[in-house]
Amino acid sequence: MSVLYCTIPHFAAALARRDDPGLGGRPLVLIGPEGRVFGVSAEAAACDVIAGLTVRAAEARCPEAHLLEADVARCRTELETLLQLLERTSPKVEPHGWGAAYVDLGDLVRDHAVVLCREMGRAVRGELGDDFQPALGWDSGKFTAQAAARRTQPGHLKAVAAVRERAFLRPLPVTLLPLAEEALRRLCFLGLRTLGQYAALPVAAVEQQFGRVGKLAYRYARGEDDRPVVPRWQASHLTAEIELETPLAERERLMMAVRHLVSPLLAELRGKLQACGQVRLTVHFDDGHAQERERTFLFPTVEEERMVRTLEQLLDGMHWHSPAISLAVALGQIQDAVAEQLTLFPLEDDRAGKLREVQRYLAARFGANRLRRAVMTRPGAPLPEWRTGWRDGDEP
Repeated sequence: MSVLYCTIPHFAAALARRDDPGLGGRPLVLIGPEGRVFGVSAEAAACDVIAGLTVRAAEARCPEAHLLEADVARCRTELETLLQLLERTSPKVEPHGWGAAYVDLGDLVRDHAVVLCREMGRAVRGELGDDFQPALGWDSGKFTAQAAARRTQPGHLKAVAAVRERAFLRPLPVTLLPLAEEALRRLCFLGLRTLGQYAALPVAAVEQQFGRVGKLAYRYARGEDDRPVVPRWQASHLTAEIELETPLAERERLMMAVRHLVSPLLAELRGKLQACGQVRLTVHFDDGHAQERERTFLFPTVEEERMVRTLEQLLDGMHWHSPAISLAVALGQIQDAVAEQLTLFPLEDDRAGKLREVQRYLAARFGANRLRRAVMTRPGAPLPEWRTGWRDGDEP
C-alpha cells in the first residue's frame, strides 16, 4: 500500500488571511462558537496557543494576538473543496481533522508517487490560493505518512522508504501518538519521550501498563501500520438502541439510559484509537411519533462527559408530548484520532513553557519587580522553613 498524508498547517488561519491579507504579520487566534480557540496561526502556535483553550488562556499565552471570530461554515466549505480536489487523484480519501486527509495511492512506487504528490501540491495551491501550502508525507502506512507530513515544511514532500521507517520514527516525540493526555503523561513519568524508546519496550510490558490502546500505539511507533484508508462513502458508524421497560419522562433517568447507551460505543472507539465527529439521538414516544436531533463536533471526540452533555442538550431540545419508550444513539463521521499535541519538546518542558509565558505576561502588565519566586537557599538547613527564600522574578 502507498499512502499520502496531506495537511495544510493552520488551515483556518490560512483561510482567514487569504480572505483578509491585512491579518498577516501578527499572531492570529480564531474563536469558535463555543467561546474557545478554534484555530491559530503559526505565530500564535509558537506561544503555545492550541485549539480548545479559553479566550482568557489564549490572551495570557499570547497577549499580542489578534482575536477573530471563526467562520466555521466557510472552513467546512473550503475543506470540502480540498477533499474533492484530492479525490480527483484517488477515490480513497479519508478526512483527518481540519485541512488534513489520507490518500490511498494504491501500489504506486516511490518515484511515481513523488511526481504525483508534487502535481497535487500545485493543484491545491492553484485551487485554494498560495496561502494554502500543503505539507505532504508519503509512506506505506498511515501513521508514518502522517508523521512525515507533520515533520516537513509547507510546500514540501517527505517520502519515507519502507526500509527507513524505523530510523525515521525513532527520534520523534511520543506526542505524535494519538493517545489520551493521561497516557502521555505516564509515558513522560516513565522517561519515555521518543517513539524509539517506546518501541524498544517489551510488548508484554506495554500491554500491561497501557492495555489494548497502548499496544496499538506501540505498533505505530514501530512502523507497523496496516490500517486501510477508508473513503468517506465507506465511513463506518456505531449505533445502540434500548427499549425502555416503562415509558419515561423523567430527565435524570433518561440521561442515565443515554449514558448507558453511549459509554460502550465510546470505549470501542478509544480501543481503536478513533474518534467520532457527529452524534445523532432518536427518541420514540408513547404516542407513536419520534424525534431525531444530531450535532456535529468542531473536533472529533471520544470524551464521555462531553458526549453526554451534548446528548443532554439534544434531549432538552425536543418537544415532549408524551413519555419516551425507546432511545437510540448513533455515532458518525468516525475517523482516526488526531494527536492531542504535536511538539518536539518533552512534556514537562511544555508545562514550564506555559509558566514562562504567564510570567512574561504578568511582568509586562504589572512590572517585573513585583514578581518573586521561591528558591532553595539552604538545602541542608535542619528546618524546612529555613531551606527556602524569595528572589525577584527578574533575577537569574
